[in-house]
Amino acid sequence: MSSPSRALLADRHFRGFWLAQTCLAGIGGTMRFAFVWLVVTLTDWTAAEGIVAGLLGLPAMLFSAAAGTWSDRADRKRLFTTWTTVTVVLLAVFTVVIAAGWATPLVTGIAAVVVGTAVMINPPNVNAMVPLLVDPGRLVNAIALQNGAMNAANVGAVIFAGIAIELFGDAGGFALLTVLASLAIVFMRPVVLPVSENTAPTERFMAALRTGLRYTWSTEPVRTMVLLSLVLGSSFSVIQINVPRVVESDFGREAASAGAVMGAFGIGMMLSSLYVANRPVGRHGLNVAVFIGVGLGGGQFALSLAPSWRSALIVMLLWGVNAGLAMASHRTILQKATAPEMMGRVMGLMMTGFMGGLPIGAAASSVLALSFDPAETMTVVGLCTVAISISLSWRPSIVRLR
Repeated sequence: MSSPSRALLADRHFRGFWLAQTCLAGIGGTMRFAFVWLVVTLTDWTAAEGIVAGLLGLPAMLFSAAAGTWSDRADRKRLFTTWTTVTVVLLAVFTVVIAAGWATPLVTGIAAVVVGTAVMINPPNVNAMVPLLVDPGRLVNAIALQNGAMNAANVGAVIFAGIAIELFGDAGGFALLTVLASLAIVFMRPVVLPVSENTAPTERFMAALRTGLRYTWSTEPVRTMVLLSLVLGSSFSVIQINVPRVVESDFGREAASAGAVMGAFGIGMMLSSLYVANRPVGRHGLNVAVFIGVGLGGGQFALSLAPSWRSALIVMLLWGVNAGLAMASHRTILQKATAPEMMGRVMGLMMTGFMGGLPIGAAASSVLALSFDPAETMTVVGLCTVAISISLSWRPSIVRLR
C-alpha cells in the first residue's frame, strides 16, 4: 500500500500546487534573511535590522486579512499567478539596484515595504487551496507534507542564499529569490482547482472582511489558533532578526554560517513534518499545548544560551523538529474547525499572525537592543513567549482536541 504522501503526490493537480507553494515558501524566510543580512552589511546600527524587518512584515500585519477576503471572492489560481508575477518583477528590479551599488538603508526599507506587500497576498490564498485539493481524511497528511516541503525549500534557499551572497555579493541572494518566484508560476500553470470554489460573493468587500473577523473571534478553537499564530510570528521574528548579528559578532562567522543556522531549523521541521505526513496523528490539541505552549519559547531560550556556532546549529535542528510537530497539528485544528466559505479569511488572519507578527517582534528587538545584546534579547523574548503561549494552549478545551 502506498504511503499517504505518495498517494497525495500521485495527483498531478496537488503535485503542481505542492511544487509551486514550495518555491513560494522558499521566498518567505529567505527574503527576511537576505534583507536583514543586507542591512547588516550596510550599517553598524544594530536597531536597523529590526526596523527593516518590521517594514518587511508591516504589509502582512495590515493587509493579510484583506488578502484572505480577496481569496474567498476571486479565482484563486489567477490571484496566485498575478501576484507572483508582480513579485518576480519587483525582486528582479531590486536585484539590479543592489548590483549597481544603489542600495542604502533607506532604499532597502522602501524595497522591504514594496516587496513585502506583493509577497503577502499569496500565503492566505495558498493555504485556502489545500482543503480544495485533498479529502478531509488526508488533510493532516497534506498539511504536514506541505510544511515539510516549505521548510525543505527554506533550508535550501537560505543556505544557497548565504552562499550566493558570499560568491556574488548581496545581489546574489535576491537573484535566487527571483528565480524561485518564477518557478512557482511555472509549476502552478497546469493545476486545476474545483469549479465549486469560485462562488460569487454575496457581500461587499468590507462587509465580508468584517464577517470574517467576527467569525474568527466568536469561534473556538479558531480564535485560540489564530492568537497562537500571532505569538509564533512575533517570537520567531526575533530569532530571524537577531541570529545574523549573533553569528557575525559573537561567533565571528559570515553569511553562509548564518544561513546554515537558520537552515538547521528548517531541516528539523522538514524531518518531523515528513514523519507526520506518513502517519496518523490523533492528539492535535495536546501537541499544540506541548510543542507550542512549551517548545516555542523554550527553544528560543535555549538558543540564546548557545556558546558556539555548532551548538546553535544543534539547538535550531531540535527546535525545528518541535516546530514541525506543532504546526501540523495547529493547521489541522484550524482548518477542520473553519467553515469552507470562511477559509480564505481565516487563513488571512492566521497569516496576519505568522507574517504580520514580524513588526511586533521587530519593535521588541529594537527596544530591547537599547538595553540588551542580541543573545540577551532572545533570552527575554523566549521566557515571555513561554508564559503567553502556555496561558493560551494549556486549557482543557484545547488539550482535548483531536
